[in-house]
Amino acid sequence: MLDPPFATKKLYPAGFVKSRMLEEIWNELTNAIWFKLTLLLTVAIASNFLFARFGQPKIIGQILLGIVIGPSVIGLINVNQSDPADIVVSLANLGAIILLFMIGLECKIKEIYTKRAVVIALGGVLLPWAAGFAIAELMLPVPPPPLDKFAQSVFVGAALVATSVAITAAVLREMGVLGSTVAKTILGAAVVDDVLGMIVLAISSGIAKGGGIEFIDLVLVIIAAVAFVAIGAFVGSRYLMRVAEHIEKKGIQHNLPESGFLFILSMMFLYSVIAETIGISAIVGAFVAGTSLAGCEFSSKFMERTAVLEWVFAPVFFLSLGILVNIRLPLELWVFAIALTVVAFLTKLVGCGLPARYSGMSKKDAIVVGVGMSPRMEVAMIIALYALSVQIISHDVYSIIVLMGLLTAVFTPYLLKKTMKHIPVTGEICDMKETRRAGWKKI
Repeated sequence: MLDPPFATKKLYPAGFVKSRMLEEIWNELTNAIWFKLTLLLTVAIASNFLFARFGQPKIIGQILLGIVIGPSVIGLINVNQSDPADIVVSLANLGAIILLFMIGLECKIKEIYTKRAVVIALGGVLLPWAAGFAIAELMLPVPPPPLDKFAQSVFVGAALVATSVAITAAVLREMGVLGSTVAKTILGAAVVDDVLGMIVLAISSGIAKGGGIEFIDLVLVIIAAVAFVAIGAFVGSRYLMRVAEHIEKKGIQHNLPESGFLFILSMMFLYSVIAETIGISAIVGAFVAGTSLAGCEFSSKFMERTAVLEWVFAPVFFLSLGILVNIRLPLELWVFAIALTVVAFLTKLVGCGLPARYSGMSKKDAIVVGVGMSPRMEVAMIIALYALSVQIISHDVYSIIVLMGLLTAVFTPYLLKKTMKHIPVTGEICDMKETRRAGWKKI
């Protein structure tokens, strides 16, 4: 856990409180659950309004303001990641599960699936993962026990894998180019990319927990991860989805409209606990549960209901990401953070751009695809938080991954607008729910 920057010389609020009794009251207040929830939700509201006005995704604002209120800056709130009983940790974990479940509900892969998108996504997964691992092995010092450098490097690479569908979709919608072939290719590849990102997380988790790099162990981890995703999606979409539809219809008939929604939430938690039981992250299970219900007759209604939970718990998750960040990194780690960000951009540009070019797209369009696949946010942050919570990466490496995600998310919209000038406006409006999550609605 990070030490508050003013632990010995408190400037806020102790600078204004002379009485020790009042200071103790303040400390007791700031440690209270209700104070933490009040502060987090109030800050979330403020960040949404502030960053939407400047045309920036609200998740960026939530992470940045989390850094401000956290121990790295003014120390209004702290999070003990090693304590599962910490209310912020518990709510953040719940927020991550709900967020990935929601993303899964919106991943209707069949609607935008093409061979080109799959090839582009594969290039955008393998190259960033390998390059991220290599640069971490090269530049990061050996961490103190119980951390393992190999496992840490695996997760640094894994954090570079998944594209932020939310941010890319928001920019394409704003520019009115969603009807273009380039935009559809980017969105299709980004969705496949997210699915592969969950498989990468499962594989990385298995490698890290196994503590070894034997070929047979790697094969078993890959088989387990792919089998869980495949079997979970098949059983969910073939059987559990029908059960959900049946319960929803019966609930409507008997004036119990919440029944179907409660069932899909139970599915979400069931898949999460199964994933954890077999050594895969709970969020992978939540994602698989969501994708298995994406074709449900009542999927739109389920998304609307789940969105209410997302509005409450997702901001707590993103704020907690910022609270855990230590911006007071030594110079060599800042150098690594910048290098990792550059690698994050280049590996997507090359890893996605070259397959796009060789699949028949023009050079300009291929560059747009590479740029559009560059931002990392939701999944990268979730991977980083998971690795931190199970003591695979250090606080400093976690902070570097979050900073990398912030930088790619901030610069990608600008680069997209510069590289897409040759693409005609189609005037189509995005109907993807990701744009709501990205928070691009102007005030």
